Amino acid sequence: MTTATKTKVKWNLKGEVISGCNCDWGCPCNFDAPPTYGGCNGVYAFHIKEGSSNNTKLDGLTIGFAASTPAAVHLGNMTAYLILDERATPQQREALGTILSGKVGGPFAVFAGLITKLIGPEFLPVEWKLAGPKSYVRFGDRIEVKLDSIKNPVSGKPAGFTLRFTDGLLTKESKPMATSVFRVSHPQLSFSHPGKYGQTFKFDYAGEG
Repeated sequence: MTTATKTKVKWNLKGEVISGCNCDWGCPCNFDAPPTYGGCNGVYAFHIKEGSSNNTKLDGLTIGFAASTPAAVHLGNMTAYLILDERATPQQREALGTILSGKVGGPFAVFAGLITKLIGPEFLPVEWKLAGPKSYVRFGDRIEVKLDSIKNPVSGKPAGFTLRFTDGLLTKESKPMATSVFRVSHPQLSFSHPGKYGQTFKFDYAGEG
């Protein structure tokens, strides 16, 4: 009698993120403080420039992750909504599902432990443009984020900022911005917070399990 052995998964993802949340500019969560308005409504769009899971290449795909918590994110009780790029093959969908489940390490393991309700994954068309304050991402008719510059309140001129983290979970450096459009439209999760916090950053994740 033989015992089946589980295939070990080794993965890595490198790319760029467009994100937004309902907090004021800078987002208190970046400083280990409670969200501006008590709870968090946020979106991360991960565009994979280079990536693989074992022998499955993941280059060029985009992941959408929307979430809502009634209090600070680390307290959990999160409703999460997952969207995967519809161009992903069945093998790529399986590979991304394994990574995003948190069972093979990386920062997604932290989020997985906070989720009490998961919607999806849905497979939708993606529009993606990373261009500083003109960055834009859209997942079908479900999620849309458009960024804009933070404006100086006196002069009205665009202001540029950089946040650097000594122990950041998702990145070591981000570019804070504002959102001109920021919405999630799903029967089980819906919100809209234009004019609030947005950012872009690069990511480099890896794991094994």
